[in-house]
Amino acid sequence: MLIGILLALIVIVVVLGVVTSIRRARACQRIIDVAPAGEPELVCYGGVMCRALITSGSLVRLDLLDWGVRLRGIPISRWIVPRWEARYTELALAELVATPYSRIAVWFRVEGEPGGMGFLSDRHRDILAGLQRHDVLVDRSIRQIRRVEDMYSGGPR
Repeated sequence: MLIGILLALIVIVVVLGVVTSIRRARACQRIIDVAPAGEPELVCYGGVMCRALITSGSLVRLDLLDWGVRLRGIPISRWIVPRWEARYTELALAELVATPYSRIAVWFRVEGEPGGMGFLSDRHRDILAGLQRHDVLVDRSIRQIRRVEDMYSGGPR
């Protein structure tokens, strides 16, 4: 009887944790109205960094398309990783950032919107070069931040 109650409590805690994680990740989501079809010019795998979520490994796919940028989870992680899209013309800046405990991320800032989205990858040079080909302003200096929240509050430079 006691084991059954304990198992039920564990299941409830796990389910609530998953639901909370999904809700927090959706807060980082940005989907444009109509994303044109197109073949990716560059595909990279890595992690994502936003106010509500940091992933590691290769759970996230970044596509540089002819019209813009798309970040999304790979099939196994789509339920937790937010989809994030922006047209090149909407991007105000792509800059490099790093926390003390992470790889370097390309941080995408959209004109007129606070925060943004970070993509953790060892291929940041290729990504910035691809963005520059589409006239996106890039900053190749690495901005050291203590926490992701610094990218939303203006934090130390």
